[in-house]
Amino acid sequence: MHGAFSGDTIVAISTPLGESGIGIVRLSGPRAVRITEAIFQPARVILLSQVPTHTIHYGHIVSDGERVDEVLVSVMHPPHTYTREEIVEINCHGGIVATRAVLDLVLAHGARLAERGEFTKRAFLNGRISLDQAKAVADVVSAKTKLGLEAAVDQLGGRFSRAIAAIREDLAALLAEIEVEIDFPDVDAETPPLLPRLLALSKRVRRLIAQGEQGRVVREGLTVAIIGRPNVGKSTLLNAILSEERAIVTEIPGTTRDTVEEEAVIKGIPVRLIDTAGLREPTDPVEAEGVKRAEDAVVRADLLLLVLDRSAPLTTEDRNLLTRDWDRPLFLVLNKSDLPHRLEPLEKQSENPIYEISAKEKIGIERLTKGILDSLVGGDLPTRNTVLLLDTWERDLLRRVDTSLTRAGDAVSGGLSSDMIGEELRDAYTITGELQGIDVSEEVLDQLFRRFCVGK
Repeated sequence: MHGAFSGDTIVAISTPLGESGIGIVRLSGPRAVRITEAIFQPARVILLSQVPTHTIHYGHIVSDGERVDEVLVSVMHPPHTYTREEIVEINCHGGIVATRAVLDLVLAHGARLAERGEFTKRAFLNGRISLDQAKAVADVVSAKTKLGLEAAVDQLGGRFSRAIAAIREDLAALLAEIEVEIDFPDVDAETPPLLPRLLALSKRVRRLIAQGEQGRVVREGLTVAIIGRPNVGKSTLLNAILSEERAIVTEIPGTTRDTVEEEAVIKGIPVRLIDTAGLREPTDPVEAEGVKRAEDAVVRADLLLLVLDRSAPLTTEDRNLLTRDWDRPLFLVLNKSDLPHRLEPLEKQSENPIYEISAKEKIGIERLTKGILDSLVGGDLPTRNTVLLLDTWERDLLRRVDTSLTRAGDAVSGGLSSDMIGEELRDAYTITGELQGIDVSEEVLDQLFRRFCVGK
């Protein structure tokens, strides 16, 4: 574990700038109370350094004898604070001018402006929270859905760190047995067979990897592009899924000349829907740019909804889109099912799933959205118990642990030496330590905390 901070005191505004009920200026560090005392005029005679911890005090922030703002000051003494350092929170009147004036005074008296996520980084470096709990703080703040919030709160409780600690403990036990075999090859120690235990460990790691993939969907969401020739009802479909009139809908072909992006929450999953311009040979430069942006949306999409007009025969444009190699999952969405059927059967022309809908009458929309999720999350919808909000770095480390365990198992099955088995187990043990935040490089930590907001 990295050592605790012993130097500077940091400060930041911890509430969004703008008009609001209150604005909070937060300080953390060895001089947090002393700096506040220098600018705080309490309503009754007190010394903030002598007040009980976790208490609030009324008064004014002053500069050169002039009152800057009327405030409430919260004082928290270590170790029972967010960072395990002295923390002071100055509750000002909301608004940019008042809050910035207090911040400038604190800076003038010796504090340093905090970097992104530095309060939480100090909480981790001072041993109050684990690395995954620190990251969960950011996930709580940035949660887009109720499921995302529930998963972040669970992770804040340490679910992932406990699972990794248990795996690392079992790895240590296996390593101890291997080391005995290496150091004392003639000693016949009675130990349980190694291979079943390695397979059981690998199964636990793979379960975490699967939960991390579910978490990636919950955190990052899915992107679905609605494509097709002009005037097949793409914008009407977008509005139907969103249950609001977001895209302009007219009888004039080619109304959508740009991409329209909106986010819906479907069964707890954020789904970014992209309504695109009609894909055809453009007739003017503006439409050409719209088609180019539609093609860009296709590249970004996890799934494509190719919309066809069920009430009209296939056109040359439709056939071109049907036969194109899209290189990603695609649904055929036959729109306008409330009108007489004039579209030829498509089952023999395409192996892609087919959904008949009426976007205008909102018929078949629920079945389509269920199909979207079934396709992209394998029909197994995430729940708070199956989700881990892991980032790319953590998912990669877990895969490396699984690889080391697989190689160790292969070494056992192949009758290789204890040295070879031990080497793979040591690699897995080291990597699980990284996942726990042990001996993580400063570069990795900086990257992890850079996605936090200032003041958190």
